[in-house]
Amino acid sequence: MIITITPNPCVDKTIFIDTLLPGDKIRAYRCSCIAGGKGCNVSRAINAMGGETIAVPFVGGHTGKHVVEMLETMDRLQCSPVEITEMTRTITTVLEESRHRQTALFEPGPSISQKECRKALKLIEQLLPEATLIIMSGSAPDPNLDNFYRDVVQMSHEANLNSIVDAYGTIFEQALSAIPYMIKPNIEEAEKITKSPITTRAEQWGTVDRFRKQGIPLVVLSLGAEGALLSFKDTQFHVEPPPINTVNPVGSGDALVAGFALGITQKMDIESMARLGIAMGTANAMSWDIGAFRKKEVDQLLEQVQITHR
Repeated sequence: MIITITPNPCVDKTIFIDTLLPGDKIRAYRCSCIAGGKGCNVSRAINAMGGETIAVPFVGGHTGKHVVEMLETMDRLQCSPVEITEMTRTITTVLEESRHRQTALFEPGPSISQKECRKALKLIEQLLPEATLIIMSGSAPDPNLDNFYRDVVQMSHEANLNSIVDAYGTIFEQALSAIPYMIKPNIEEAEKITKSPITTRAEQWGTVDRFRKQGIPLVVLSLGAEGALLSFKDTQFHVEPPPINTVNPVGSGDALVAGFALGITQKMDIESMARLGIAMGTANAMSWDIGAFRKKEVDQLLEQVQITHR
């Protein structure tokens, strides 16, 4: 069972219109709503490939209940929520279909008390006996969670489990000190850690090397549409997706993480694991709904993924 942890989930609503006219009254002709948040996306992608997963979102208020309901009924996922006092946020995306332009409105995340943080750690400890891997995804909505991923990584070490961290900010920096098995920063997130621009391929590889020297066994630096740079043991390569008509790239990085999680738990070799992650991320970008791809689509993309060794 792969556990995904999402401290800052959301009700993720999309409103479809023709053109956004500021100050005007605009009637949408369609809308959609899913349980958002990076860890929720990872669980959805794992489930799409037939893997076993349990989602652990921090949720509060009626919006939090809606997140859990959507995970369990729409996505048919096992869910073990951490209940908090403040209300779960909503993210509203306005999609202008005439321009294929997105405007996203993010509500602030909830405050999390130290008591709620301790409750979350206790819940995760109870789930550890059935876990095969733990994934920590997304930012911390409250400074009280800055050390949360670090503590979960340490718990995973004690339980002899691998962990993956895909985050940014202080919660990510603190998690690095506990040495998770895998990290997946993108360029912007890595720049916040290195505090310097990363523009050239040499600088990108230098960033990967820097994380490896910190003791991280598997480093995956996401390059968006260009794929990712990967370093594991004595192997380093650039893994590239096939060209596609991108519909919606949101959640593709989470699908990539899901692919690596499945590869790790299924003891795949590193190249097969990378191909799976990139193929899943690519399949996700080919439709609007996050994690709505099928295994058949991923299998068709696998052979088209290109690997170039450093």
